[in-house]
Amino acid sequence: MKKGLIAAFLMMSTAAFSMDAHLRLGAITDASSYNKEDKSFESYAPTMSLEVTQTLLLADIGVGIAYNGKTSGTEIETVPAYGLIKMNLFPIGVKPYLVGKLGKVLYTRDSVSNSKPDGKYFYGAGVGMDLFSLQAEVLYSVTEIDGDRRGNDNLEQVSFTLGYNFF
Repeated sequence: MKKGLIAAFLMMSTAAFSMDAHLRLGAITDASSYNKEDKSFESYAPTMSLEVTQTLLLADIGVGIAYNGKTSGTEIETVPAYGLIKMNLFPIGVKPYLVGKLGKVLYTRDSVSNSKPDGKYFYGAGVGMDLFSLQAEVLYSVTEIDGDRRGNDNLEQVSFTLGYNFF
């Protein structure tokens, strides 16, 4: 019994010090801007995010906030806040992972006149890799939009980000 309590205490105390914070910068594009002939995306906008995660065995759970710039064709920029879970596939050396994000859009802005979109929900799934203090991630995300006069209800985007773990 005592050995089990000591083992549980040691596991929880090491997990308490395993919080990570990642500052990430990258590019985001509208998923519909993929050109099948060139096999590339046509337009990009800046994206940046800050995420804080806590490691629990093979998964990291946490929260984040992001800024997604406006790409040509959509002209909508958003700021979502979200919860996330990262499943580490094999956490030795180079650490590939799967990530899922779910949250609420805090701010939406559109440069098209007479259009007042209201971002509702944000969700996404992707893959990434941690290498020492660096992180690379590809994420497919959907932002649900109300009030967009162009008739789109979902803003589908693909982002490519590089990050740095600063603690």
